[in-house]
Amino acid sequence: MTEHYSSLSETLTRISSAPTASVVWSALKDFAGKLGYNHVMVANAPLQNETLLDALIYTDSRKQMVSDWDRNIPYASYPVLEKSRKNSAPFTLNELWDELGDHDLSKLMPENMRDAVNLLVPMTVNGKLAAIALFTGASPDASPVARAALQVASHCAFEAMEELKEQKSPQSSVVLSVRETQCLSYIATGHEDEQISRLLGISPRTVRFHVDSAKAKLGVTSRVQAVTKALRERIITV
Repeated sequence: MTEHYSSLSETLTRISSAPTASVVWSALKDFAGKLGYNHVMVANAPLQNETLLDALIYTDSRKQMVSDWDRNIPYASYPVLEKSRKNSAPFTLNELWDELGDHDLSKLMPENMRDAVNLLVPMTVNGKLAAIALFTGASPDASPVARAALQVASHCAFEAMEELKEQKSPQSSVVLSVRETQCLSYIATGHEDEQISRLLGISPRTVRFHVDSAKAKLGVTSRVQAVTKALRERIITV
């Protein structure tokens, strides 16, 4: 676990200081590779009638594979999008097929992905699905800790790309209270509110109060964004 977070910290530093898009995606791919994921794809949430190829931000696979996928099913109709809009927690495609009770949907996927583990990481901005990352590997680490780390790294990469497009530097660090810092640090390492409350000797409600306060100070709307920004600006470490 410590190794994961040490590598995550290095990855966030690489992404935050990346001068180009290629450096951003190289850092994310390297981190995913350490967790056993060999392929990475990132796409914006679809606009009306937009194909996956249109929405694509990054892929290390052949564009023809993406085009083939578009022919099988319209991007806006992907079941992963509906699930991602309802819940921003990372999930595997097999978990989604189990939930839907329809494993025949896997036949619509590119052949090289059918027998692999495919982890989807939703990225939300202001409460709305903005993009989704797909990590694929034969037998990768899909534990809660690995999922949380990939979620933070993906959000960081997406935000870095937005800043590069706008040629905007990250905002300066804000000052969080000790309790706010502690709560975000524990969230970054995969702890739930109940666990944090026991570790800090406070109620779960108080944990949520400190997290909401930290979100307001950081100018974000979700916990993942709060953790990502706090890590990028070195307000917290893991």
